[in-house]
Order: sequence, then structure tokens, then C-alpha cells
Amino acid sequence: MTAPATHTFASFDGTRLSYQTLGEGLPVLLLHGFSGNADINWFGPGIAQKIAAAGYKVIAPDLRGHGASSLAEPDADWPRDAIARDQIALMKHLGQKPYGVVGYSMGSLSALRYHLLSRDGGRLILGGIGDAAADETNTDRNTAFRAALDAAIAGEDTPAANVLKQRAAATGGSLENYRGALSSRLYTGRDLLETFNLPVLILTGDKDLDNGSGPKLAEIIPGADYIELSGTHLTAVGDPALSEAIITFLDAGR
Repeated sequence: MTAPATHTFASFDGTRLSYQTLGEGLPVLLLHGFSGNADINWFGPGIAQKIAAAGYKVIAPDLRGHGASSLAEPDADWPRDAIARDQIALMKHLGQKPYGVVGYSMGSLSALRYHLLSRDGGRLILGGIGDAAADETNTDRNTAFRAALDAAIAGEDTPAANVLKQRAAATGGSLENYRGALSSRLYTGRDLLETFNLPVLILTGDKDLDNGSGPKLAEIIPGADYIELSGTHLTAVGDPALSEAIITFLDAGR
């Protein structure tokens, strides 16, 4: 298979963002996690290539404030739901509606916001999130990320700060951009999730409770299915069962 092609586009507020495409067929939008990028989340583990080889067109952006979509002024106020609105702008730019939207971790939170705002996407696949995503009052994870980022920016030598420094170095991101991105790391309330009317698959590692319980989230979203993967929040993305489950679920709607 050929290498992915890299493109840029102007989002809803004029911000230029980067995305990669691979393959031909029904469009599948892949949204990576916090402090990641499309390469480290989707192409590095081979997930994007497998989806493309199964007959789909992969569209994998670097989310606003991440990787090649880092911002020159990261501390400026971000519009509410900026990351989800970027995906609406991206699909408008492409003149398409996604057949499937696949997220992991913050990418899954963004996938929920994307569907809430657009009601687009024929099938929704959510990796690495659980029922904490339905609790709009829960700020624990964002608070922990913000504290780790502040420590890293201040040059402190703590485990959490060092992880984020390493992620920025590996992905071409910046700590300041990550801090800005927290404003778009939004949860979607239970009452709103209960209005979702499309096929949904939730996947979490057997040792992943970072964002609550995957099975309990599947109970909230009407008709959602759940599959358990092997691993923690960070390692489950490397379980071959992840790409297999994604492709099987996408194929079921053809």
C-alpha cells in the first residue's frame, strides 16, 4: 500500500490544520487521543493501514493543537467545541459525510461531540473511554492533565510532567498547545448520549479504567455494543483485536 498523503485545510475560524488520507472507499474519520497525533495513534500501530486495506478511505487529522496542527498562539482562547467543529469543517472541505467515526481516548470524546453537533456519521466507534464521559461535572482528569502540564512547562521533574514532555517531543506537539486543547476535552451528558440513534461500538482494555467503565457507557448509549481488549489505556491501542473489531463493525453496515 502507498504511503498516506498529507494535506492542510482552513477550519471554521480560518485556522490551518493538517490531515492524512489513505485508501479508497467509504470515508472513515480517525480521531487520536490527547497529546498524540495521527501517526502515533493510527499509522504507527498499523491500524489506519488495515482499515484502508479493508476497502475504506481513512481520513486522519492531527487534532487542533497537536502534531502538525499545532498553533502559533496556543494560549489564545479556543472557541467552544473547537476540535469537534474542526471535524465538521474538514468533512465540509472534503464534500463528504463520514461512513464511520473512530476515536481513541480524547478522540472518542471528540467523536461524541462531533456527532452531537452534526448528527453525521453512520457508525461510531469509541476506544478508551467509559461512563465518566457522560458526567459533565467530573473535572478530575482535566485537572490532572493541567497540573502535569503546568509542572512540565515550569521544568519540574515529575513522572507525569516527563511523560508529557516525551509525548510532545515524539509527536511534534507542544506543552502550551496541549494546555489549550484541554478547553475542547469536553464530556457529553447522559441525557444527550441517550438521544444518539446510530450503531455504536465501545472498546476498552481490560486494565483501563482511566475514563470509567466501558460496559457502563454502553448501557447509557442506546443499543451500543461493547468489546473488551487486552491492556491498559495506553497499551490497548496495540491489541490486534482493536483493528479487527473496528473493521468488523464497519463491515456490518455495508
